[in-house]
Amino acid sequence: MKYRLLFLFLVGFQTSFAQNRESYLVKMDLTKIENDRIKIQLFPPAISTETAEYVMPSVIPGSYSKKDYGRFIERFRAYDNKGKRLRVRELTSNVFQIQNAQELNKIEYYINDTWDANTASNYIFQPGGTNIDEGKNVVINHHGFYGYLEGHKMLPYRLEITKPTQFFGATPLQRVNSENWKDVFTAPDYVKLADNPIMYSQPDTAIFWVGETKVTVAVHSETGIVKASSIREMLRPLSKGLEDFFEIMPVEEYQFLMYFPNMKPTNPVIGNWGFGALEHSYCSFYFLPEMSDQTELQDLVLGVASHEFLHILTPLNIHSQEIRNFDFRNPKMSQHLWLYEGVTEYFSNLVQLKAGLMDKVWFMDEMHQKIKAEKEFPQVSFTEMSRRIIEPKYQNMYGNVYDKGAMISMLLDIRLNELSDGAMNLRSVMLELSKKYGPEKAFEDSRLIPEIVEMTFPEISDFFHDYVIGNQPLPYGKYFAKMGWEYLPQAEVNTYSYGDFKFAFEPKKRFFYVLETDENVFGWKANDVIFAVNEERITESNANSILGKLIDANYNDSYTIQFVRNGENKKIVANPKNSPYQEKHVIQESKNPTAQQIKMRMDVLGGNAL
Repeated sequence: MKYRLLFLFLVGFQTSFAQNRESYLVKMDLTKIENDRIKIQLFPPAISTETAEYVMPSVIPGSYSKKDYGRFIERFRAYDNKGKRLRVRELTSNVFQIQNAQELNKIEYYINDTWDANTASNYIFQPGGTNIDEGKNVVINHHGFYGYLEGHKMLPYRLEITKPTQFFGATPLQRVNSENWKDVFTAPDYVKLADNPIMYSQPDTAIFWVGETKVTVAVHSETGIVKASSIREMLRPLSKGLEDFFEIMPVEEYQFLMYFPNMKPTNPVIGNWGFGALEHSYCSFYFLPEMSDQTELQDLVLGVASHEFLHILTPLNIHSQEIRNFDFRNPKMSQHLWLYEGVTEYFSNLVQLKAGLMDKVWFMDEMHQKIKAEKEFPQVSFTEMSRRIIEPKYQNMYGNVYDKGAMISMLLDIRLNELSDGAMNLRSVMLELSKKYGPEKAFEDSRLIPEIVEMTFPEISDFFHDYVIGNQPLPYGKYFAKMGWEYLPQAEVNTYSYGDFKFAFEPKKRFFYVLETDENVFGWKANDVIFAVNEERITESNANSILGKLIDANYNDSYTIQFVRNGENKKIVANPKNSPYQEKHVIQESKNPTAQQIKMRMDVLGGNAL
């Protein structure tokens, strides 16, 4: 009993200590969840002003659209140290004004999770959202749970989280104490806090090393078919490729936090699920569908992870003041999305090519698809679009940062190699910038491009002026020719297809059938019931994988299909049909490249591109 009394005394002392100092204390109990809501208790620093504004983020770093996390708060209350309620006025969905703030002792409210949002008006991309699933999983993206008092964003935070004994909280956040029923974390300020999410669930983790860097994989798979140990083996070769790319990994530790939902075709909320990931400085959070096919799962994981992992270069080690001192309430956006997302996306493909995880045909097709995609967007200044990306006019252009942004980076890489005769490339420039700045030093937004010009060649100024600051179309033909590629605005190509059809699921009798069809090699008609492909029975868990193969055909595919029409079993073996068509923005290798062109291709893309 004495020890118990002493423990209670120490807890009370810590609460008072945190409150009187310039810091925040946040408490939540994951064992007391009501209707997917968690009660938040926040003890703020001392306030000397008559009023204070509690701010929930409108926009978060790495996600360039308004989220307005305050919408998910219920029953917001503020109290003095005697438990008396203070007057609160809701200025906006994200801002709560507290009266008599000099007497403020505690803020209390309930927070709803964002994953349950089921309409377009309140949908938030899952990797940047929150999940509260009692006894199973809690995803804490901190910006979705608590905020800060205006003017006091950069003060320390202490989190005290009571949890089910079977839960483990996977996170890069500093853990100062951990027991089987409670975790305590600290962060130096709100920006760093928001940069380090926590995923609570029954532990499934795996660790491996990349040089001197410790990499942790934490997985929550709803049906348990995806294991952390399997993901680890998928990530090993990618991580080795990144080590070779960086020479020395720029972080000591990194975590992959991965949530895999059970994606049955019958799931009623599938239309509001967004697969992908969100980067952070020392981790990345993934929301990807469960897959039993390990090859397909690996392709998906590597395609996403290669991009997110590379964010340890930028923005972690190369970022502007706008990101370093991010304003969650009224953000000022950086003009360099070509850097943060475009360079990262280009490098993610380049690393896989150089590591042998992607062959040259695959790489060329990736670039082809990006050119096709970027041509669908308006030709605007990339820097102007970046600065104004959260405005309605530019919001729908955001996807172009991964397409045109990547192609800007590739052409810039070619130009740097050309001007230096292979002695300098985009990678070396980025690594030099990362050494100059690093995690704790930000560059001035308007100075980055002039600085890159100073580091490289005067001609690079013209490149940025024309294609990044300006809105001129990228000169693919001119630049690809330098390394023995041909760019054709339009050309006849061959494609392989099984035909045109759509599938549907019958929920009562639980079978899949042809909903609509035009010409197809299987001779299908509407309402034919498909029950097996290559002797493998189609189920709810494998349907996406198996039926998807019939949509993405390769020339040498051959499938045996078993189906039922009007009660009669049918079986057919078919190969895809060759269908020539006019394709736009085709990339192909020159038939007789010169030695100089081959050298340029080697300098830019490495030996696997030859």
